[in-house]
Amino acid sequence: MITYNRLLFLSIKFLLLILFLSRSVLGAEGDTGDIQNDVMDVTLFRGAANNTWFEVYFNAQPIEGAEKVEMESLEINLRPERDVTLYVEIFNPSAQIPLIITPGGNGDTNGFGSFARNVAAAAPDLKVIIYDRRNLGRSEISFGSEPQMVEEGEDLHVLIDRLGVAPVTVYGMSSGGRSNLILSARYPSDVAALVLAPLTGGPLASARLSEEYFLKYLHDEQLVTMDHISDEPINTIEDLAETPLWSAYLERNSTAKQQRFFDQNIDDFLKAMKTSGEHLKATGDQVALGMSDNELPKLEIPSTLILHHGSYIDYLHPITNTRAATTLIPNSSFAFAPYLPEIIDVLLPFVREHTH
Repeated sequence: MITYNRLLFLSIKFLLLILFLSRSVLGAEGDTGDIQNDVMDVTLFRGAANNTWFEVYFNAQPIEGAEKVEMESLEINLRPERDVTLYVEIFNPSAQIPLIITPGGNGDTNGFGSFARNVAAAAPDLKVIIYDRRNLGRSEISFGSEPQMVEEGEDLHVLIDRLGVAPVTVYGMSSGGRSNLILSARYPSDVAALVLAPLTGGPLASARLSEEYFLKYLHDEQLVTMDHISDEPINTIEDLAETPLWSAYLERNSTAKQQRFFDQNIDDFLKAMKTSGEHLKATGDQVALGMSDNELPKLEIPSTLILHHGSYIDYLHPITNTRAATTLIPNSSFAFAPYLPEIIDVLLPFVREHTH
Protein backbone atom coordinates (compact mmCIF):
# COMPACT_ATOMS: atom_id res chain seq x y z
CA MET A 1 0.00 0.00 0.00
CA ILE A 2 1.42 3.39 -1.00
CA THR A 3 1.46 5.85 1.91
CA TYR A 4 0.55 9.51 1.57
CA ASN A 5 4.17 10.64 1.99
CA ARG A 6 5.38 8.13 -0.61
CA LEU A 7 2.73 9.31 -3.06
CA LEU A 8 3.72 12.92 -2.44
CA PHE A 9 7.40 12.09 -3.03
CA LEU A 10 6.63 10.32 -6.32
CA SER A 11 4.45 13.23 -7.45
CA ILE A 12 7.23 15.73 -6.80
CA LYS A 13 9.75 13.60 -8.70
CA PHE A 14 7.36 13.39 -11.65
CA LEU A 15 6.79 17.14 -11.63
CA LEU A 16 10.54 17.83 -11.54
CA LEU A 17 11.00 15.50 -14.52
CA ILE A 18 8.31 17.35 -16.47
CA LEU A 19 9.93 20.72 -15.65
CA PHE A 20 13.34 19.45 -16.74
CA LEU A 21 12.01 18.09 -20.02
CA SER A 22 10.06 21.29 -20.64
CA ARG A 23 13.17 23.39 -20.23
CA SER A 24 15.13 21.11 -22.52
CA VAL A 25 12.52 21.44 -25.24
CA LEU A 26 11.72 25.13 -24.88
CA GLY A 27 15.22 26.45 -24.22
CA ALA A 28 15.84 29.77 -22.51
CA GLU A 29 16.53 33.29 -23.69
CA GLY A 30 20.12 34.16 -22.86
CA ASP A 31 20.65 30.60 -21.60
CA THR A 32 20.36 31.75 -17.99
CA GLY A 33 18.31 28.71 -17.00
CA ASP A 34 15.16 28.36 -14.99
CA ILE A 35 16.64 28.64 -11.54
CA GLN A 36 13.32 29.07 -9.79
CA ASN A 37 11.50 26.06 -11.20
CA ASP A 38 14.44 23.65 -11.24
CA VAL A 39 14.28 23.48 -7.44
CA MET A 40 10.83 22.92 -6.00
CA ASP A 41 9.34 25.88 -4.15
CA VAL A 42 12.39 28.14 -4.29
CA THR A 43 10.13 30.86 -5.63
CA LEU A 44 8.11 30.72 -2.44
CA PHE A 45 11.14 31.84 -0.40
CA ARG A 46 9.38 30.23 2.52
CA GLY A 47 11.95 31.41 5.00
CA ALA A 48 11.73 29.93 8.48
CA ALA A 49 13.36 26.49 8.54
CA ASN A 50 12.21 24.89 5.33
CA ASN A 51 13.73 26.62 2.32
CA THR A 52 16.33 25.36 -0.10
CA TRP A 53 19.61 27.10 -0.86
CA PHE A 54 19.37 29.69 -3.58
CA GLU A 55 22.68 31.04 -4.81
CA VAL A 56 21.75 34.65 -5.52
CA TYR A 57 19.41 35.56 -2.67
CA PHE A 58 18.66 32.94 -0.06
CA ASN A 59 21.62 31.84 2.11
CA ALA A 60 23.96 33.35 -0.49
CA GLN A 61 27.65 32.56 -0.19
CA PRO A 62 29.66 35.62 0.96
CA ILE A 63 31.70 37.47 -1.63
CA GLU A 64 35.20 38.75 -0.93
CA GLY A 65 35.15 41.38 1.79
CA ALA A 66 31.66 40.59 3.00
CA GLU A 67 32.93 39.42 6.38
CA LYS A 68 34.39 42.91 7.00
CA VAL A 69 31.14 44.81 6.43
CA GLU A 70 29.92 46.59 9.54
CA MET A 71 26.35 45.75 10.61
CA GLU A 72 24.05 47.04 13.31
CA SER A 73 20.71 45.50 14.30
CA LEU A 74 17.73 47.41 15.62
CA GLU A 75 14.21 46.86 16.92
CA ILE A 76 12.09 49.69 15.48
CA ASN A 77 8.78 50.35 17.23
CA LEU A 78 6.26 51.69 14.70
CA ARG A 79 3.66 52.69 17.30
CA PRO A 80 1.35 54.56 17.51
CA GLU A 81 0.87 54.52 13.73
CA ARG A 82 1.30 50.74 13.40
CA ASP A 83 0.80 48.13 16.13
CA VAL A 84 4.09 46.32 15.51
CA THR A 85 7.84 46.38 16.11
CA LEU A 86 10.10 45.40 13.20
CA TYR A 87 13.56 43.84 13.33
CA VAL A 88 16.07 45.69 11.12
CA GLU A 89 19.68 45.11 10.04
CA ILE A 90 21.78 47.94 8.57
CA PHE A 91 24.99 47.23 6.66
CA ASN A 92 27.47 50.07 6.16
CA PRO A 93 25.50 52.14 8.73
CA SER A 94 27.73 55.22 8.20
CA ALA A 95 27.19 55.28 4.42
CA GLN A 96 25.15 58.07 2.86
CA ILE A 97 23.11 56.42 0.06
CA PRO A 98 20.19 54.39 1.47
CA LEU A 99 18.89 51.18 -0.10
CA ILE A 100 16.11 49.15 1.55
CA ILE A 101 15.79 45.46 0.66
CA THR A 102 12.46 43.71 1.24
CA PRO A 103 12.86 39.88 1.13
CA GLY A 104 10.60 37.71 -0.99
CA GLY A 105 7.90 35.23 -0.04
CA ASN A 106 7.94 34.48 3.67
CA GLY A 107 11.67 35.17 3.78
CA ASP A 108 13.47 37.20 6.42
CA THR A 109 16.84 38.69 7.36
CA ASN A 110 18.10 35.30 8.48
CA GLY A 111 17.78 33.92 4.95
CA PHE A 112 18.30 37.06 2.87
CA GLY A 113 20.75 39.00 5.03
CA SER A 114 23.66 37.41 3.20
CA PHE A 115 22.45 39.00 -0.05
CA ALA A 116 22.20 42.41 1.66
CA ARG A 117 25.72 42.01 3.09
CA ASN A 118 27.09 41.11 -0.36
CA VAL A 119 25.54 44.24 -1.88
CA ALA A 120 27.03 46.31 0.93
CA ALA A 121 30.45 44.72 0.35
CA ALA A 122 30.27 45.58 -3.35
CA ALA A 123 29.20 49.17 -2.62
CA PRO A 124 30.65 50.71 0.57
CA ASP A 125 28.85 54.00 -0.23
CA LEU A 126 25.45 52.32 0.14
CA LYS A 127 23.66 52.06 3.49
CA VAL A 128 21.95 48.70 2.89
CA ILE A 129 18.91 48.13 5.09
CA ILE A 130 17.04 44.83 5.31
CA TYR A 131 14.17 44.06 7.64
CA ASP A 132 11.73 41.38 8.76
CA ARG A 133 8.17 42.20 7.79
CA ARG A 134 5.43 41.72 10.38
CA ASN A 135 4.73 38.09 11.29
CA LEU A 136 8.14 36.98 9.96
CA GLY A 137 11.63 36.45 11.31
CA ARG A 138 12.26 38.43 14.49
CA SER A 139 9.54 41.04 14.01
CA GLU A 140 6.33 41.02 16.01
CA ILE A 141 3.04 39.34 15.18
CA SER A 142 0.23 41.62 14.02
CA PHE A 143 -2.74 40.56 11.89
CA GLY A 144 -4.29 43.63 10.29
CA SER A 145 -7.59 44.20 8.54
CA GLU A 146 -6.13 44.99 5.09
CA PRO A 147 -4.42 42.55 2.68
CA GLN A 148 -0.95 41.56 3.84
CA MET A 149 0.92 43.46 1.09
CA VAL A 150 -0.99 46.62 2.03
CA GLU A 151 -0.23 46.21 5.74
CA GLU A 152 3.44 45.68 4.87
CA GLY A 153 3.53 48.74 2.61
CA GLU A 154 2.06 50.89 5.38
CA ASP A 155 4.60 49.47 7.86
CA LEU A 156 7.44 50.33 5.49
CA HIS A 157 6.20 53.91 5.18
CA VAL A 158 6.50 54.39 8.95
CA LEU A 159 9.81 52.49 9.10
CA ILE A 160 11.32 54.86 6.51
CA ASP A 161 10.19 57.79 8.63
CA ARG A 162 11.68 56.28 11.78
CA LEU A 163 15.01 55.64 10.03
CA GLY A 164 15.03 59.09 8.42
CA VAL A 165 16.15 57.80 5.01
CA ALA A 166 13.52 59.21 2.63
CA PRO A 167 13.66 59.32 -0.32
CA VAL A 168 15.20 55.85 -0.56
CA THR A 169 15.61 53.21 -3.26
CA VAL A 170 13.53 50.14 -2.40
CA TYR A 171 14.50 46.70 -3.70
CA GLY A 172 11.73 44.11 -3.50
CA MET A 173 11.90 40.42 -4.37
CA SER A 174 8.63 38.77 -5.40
CA SER A 175 6.23 39.35 -2.46
CA GLY A 176 8.60 42.02 -1.16
CA GLY A 177 8.12 43.80 -4.46
CA ARG A 178 4.36 43.74 -3.93
CA SER A 179 4.58 45.61 -0.62
CA ASN A 180 7.10 48.02 -2.17
CA LEU A 181 4.61 48.74 -4.97
CA ILE A 182 2.01 49.68 -2.35
CA LEU A 183 4.52 52.02 -0.72
CA SER A 184 5.44 53.60 -4.08
CA ALA A 185 1.80 54.11 -5.08
CA ARG A 186 0.66 55.58 -1.75
CA TYR A 187 3.77 57.46 -0.63
CA PRO A 188 5.83 58.46 -3.69
CA SER A 189 7.83 61.01 -1.68
CA ASP A 190 9.29 58.10 0.32
CA VAL A 191 10.76 56.46 -2.77
CA ALA A 192 13.65 57.73 -4.88
CA ALA A 193 13.67 54.65 -7.11
CA LEU A 194 12.00 51.24 -7.30
CA VAL A 195 13.59 47.87 -8.08
CA LEU A 196 11.34 44.82 -8.67
CA ALA A 197 13.45 41.66 -8.69
CA PRO A 198 11.37 39.77 -9.72
CA LEU A 199 7.83 40.94 -10.41
CA THR A 200 5.08 38.42 -9.59
CA GLY A 201 2.09 38.14 -11.89
CA GLY A 202 -0.28 36.02 -13.92
CA PRO A 203 -3.14 33.59 -13.23
CA LEU A 204 -0.94 30.69 -12.15
CA ALA A 205 0.90 32.84 -9.61
CA SER A 206 -2.41 34.21 -8.39
CA ALA A 207 -3.90 30.75 -7.89
CA ARG A 208 -0.86 29.14 -6.34
CA LEU A 209 0.35 31.91 -4.03
CA SER A 210 -3.09 32.84 -2.73
CA GLU A 211 -3.46 29.19 -1.72
CA GLU A 212 0.09 28.57 -0.48
CA TYR A 213 0.36 31.67 1.70
CA PHE A 214 -3.18 32.25 2.87
CA LEU A 215 -6.20 30.21 1.84
CA LYS A 216 -4.81 26.84 2.89
CA TYR A 217 -5.46 27.79 6.51
CA LEU A 218 -9.20 28.10 5.82
CA HIS A 219 -9.83 24.60 4.47
CA ASP A 220 -11.81 22.08 6.44
CA GLU A 221 -9.64 19.25 5.19
CA GLN A 222 -6.31 18.19 6.67
CA LEU A 223 -3.30 20.52 6.82
CA VAL A 224 0.27 19.22 6.89
CA THR A 225 2.02 20.10 10.16
CA MET A 226 5.64 19.64 11.18
CA ASP A 227 5.78 15.86 11.18
CA HIS A 228 2.32 14.50 10.47
CA ILE A 229 -0.99 15.11 8.76
CA SER A 230 -3.34 16.98 11.07
CA ASP A 231 -6.69 15.32 11.68
CA GLU A 232 -8.39 18.66 12.16
CA PRO A 233 -8.44 22.07 10.45
CA ILE A 234 -6.83 25.10 12.11
CA ASN A 235 -9.21 26.02 14.93
CA THR A 236 -6.90 27.49 17.57
CA ILE A 237 -3.65 29.41 17.86
CA GLU A 238 -2.15 26.22 19.30
CA ASP A 239 -3.06 24.40 16.05
CA LEU A 240 -1.38 27.16 14.07
CA ALA A 241 1.76 26.90 16.20
CA GLU A 242 2.32 23.35 14.93
CA THR A 243 2.57 24.31 11.26
CA PRO A 244 6.08 24.69 9.74
CA LEU A 245 6.23 28.46 9.24
CA TRP A 246 4.81 29.38 12.62
CA SER A 247 6.66 26.69 14.54
CA ALA A 248 9.94 28.03 13.16
CA TYR A 249 8.88 31.58 14.05
CA LEU A 250 8.28 30.57 17.66
CA GLU A 251 11.57 28.67 17.92
CA ARG A 252 13.67 31.67 16.93
CA ASN A 253 11.93 34.34 18.99
CA SER A 254 11.91 35.58 22.56
CA THR A 255 9.45 34.56 25.23
CA ALA A 256 7.72 37.93 24.93
CA LYS A 257 7.20 37.55 21.18
CA GLN A 258 6.04 33.97 21.64
CA GLN A 259 3.47 35.16 24.15
CA ARG A 260 2.31 37.88 21.74
CA PHE A 261 1.71 35.13 19.18
CA PHE A 262 -0.37 33.03 21.57
CA ASP A 263 -2.34 36.11 22.63
CA GLN A 264 -3.68 36.51 19.08
CA ASN A 265 -7.28 35.68 18.26
CA ILE A 266 -7.48 32.78 15.79
CA ASP A 267 -10.56 34.35 14.17
CA ASP A 268 -8.53 37.50 13.44
CA PHE A 269 -5.83 35.35 11.87
CA LEU A 270 -8.27 33.42 9.68
CA LYS A 271 -10.01 36.63 8.61
CA ALA A 272 -6.62 38.11 7.65
CA MET A 273 -5.79 35.00 5.63
CA LYS A 274 -9.10 35.23 3.79
CA THR A 275 -8.66 38.93 3.04
CA SER A 276 -5.10 38.50 1.76
CA GLY A 277 -5.82 35.34 -0.22
CA GLU A 278 -8.84 36.78 -1.98
CA HIS A 279 -6.89 39.96 -2.74
CA LEU A 280 -4.17 38.01 -4.58
CA LYS A 281 -6.65 35.70 -6.25
CA ALA A 282 -8.62 38.62 -7.67
CA THR A 283 -5.66 40.06 -9.59
CA GLY A 284 -4.57 37.03 -11.63
CA ASP A 285 -5.60 38.81 -14.83
CA GLN A 286 -3.52 41.89 -14.02
CA VAL A 287 0.13 42.53 -14.87
CA ALA A 288 1.35 42.77 -11.26
CA LEU A 289 -0.11 40.52 -8.60
CA GLY A 290 -2.08 42.52 -6.04
CA MET A 291 -2.24 45.69 -8.18
CA SER A 292 -4.68 46.83 -10.84
CA ASP A 293 -3.31 47.71 -14.26
CA ASN A 294 -4.57 51.29 -14.02
CA GLU A 295 -2.37 51.89 -10.94
CA LEU A 296 0.94 51.18 -12.66
CA PRO A 297 0.88 54.11 -15.13
CA LYS A 298 0.44 56.48 -12.18
CA LEU A 299 3.88 55.53 -10.78
CA GLU A 300 6.22 58.37 -11.64
CA ILE A 301 9.19 56.89 -9.77
CA PRO A 302 12.24 55.70 -11.75
CA SER A 303 11.91 51.91 -11.85
CA THR A 304 13.88 48.93 -13.04
CA LEU A 305 12.70 45.33 -13.23
CA ILE A 306 15.21 42.51 -12.88
CA LEU A 307 14.64 38.87 -13.83
CA HIS A 308 17.11 36.21 -12.70
CA HIS A 309 16.09 33.90 -15.54
CA GLY A 310 15.45 33.99 -19.27
CA SER A 311 12.92 31.19 -19.36
CA TYR A 312 9.26 31.29 -20.29
CA ILE A 313 8.28 28.56 -17.83
CA ASP A 314 8.64 30.44 -14.54
CA TYR A 315 4.93 30.71 -13.97
CA LEU A 316 5.24 32.85 -10.82
CA HIS A 317 7.44 35.52 -12.39
CA PRO A 318 6.68 35.38 -16.12
CA ILE A 319 8.74 37.34 -18.61
CA THR A 320 5.54 38.45 -20.30
CA ASN A 321 4.31 40.19 -17.14
CA THR A 322 7.65 41.89 -16.52
CA ARG A 323 7.76 43.19 -20.07
CA ALA A 324 4.15 44.32 -19.85
CA ALA A 325 4.96 46.20 -16.64
CA THR A 326 7.68 48.18 -18.39
CA THR A 327 5.12 49.36 -20.93
CA LEU A 328 2.78 50.51 -18.15
CA ILE A 329 5.24 52.02 -15.64
CA PRO A 330 6.67 55.31 -16.96
CA ASN A 331 10.44 55.74 -16.77
CA SER A 332 11.06 52.01 -16.27
CA SER A 333 13.65 49.57 -17.62
CA PHE A 334 14.15 45.81 -17.71
CA ALA A 335 17.24 43.61 -17.44
CA PHE A 336 18.17 39.93 -17.13
CA ALA A 337 20.55 39.46 -14.19
CA PRO A 338 20.83 35.80 -13.15
CA TYR A 339 23.72 36.11 -10.69
CA LEU A 340 25.13 38.63 -8.23
CA PRO A 341 27.69 40.30 -10.56
CA GLU A 342 24.97 41.03 -13.13
CA ILE A 343 22.61 42.29 -10.42
CA ILE A 344 25.33 44.59 -9.07
CA ASP A 345 26.03 45.91 -12.59
CA VAL A 346 22.36 46.90 -12.95
CA LEU A 347 21.67 47.96 -9.37
CA LEU A 348 24.55 50.19 -8.34
CA PRO A 349 24.43 52.74 -11.21
CA PHE A 350 20.65 52.87 -10.86
CA VAL A 351 20.76 53.53 -7.10
CA ARG A 352 23.57 56.06 -7.35
CA GLU A 353 21.84 57.99 -10.10
CA HIS A 354 18.51 58.35 -8.37
CA THR A 355 19.24 58.28 -4.61
CA HIS A 356 20.86 61.21 -2.81
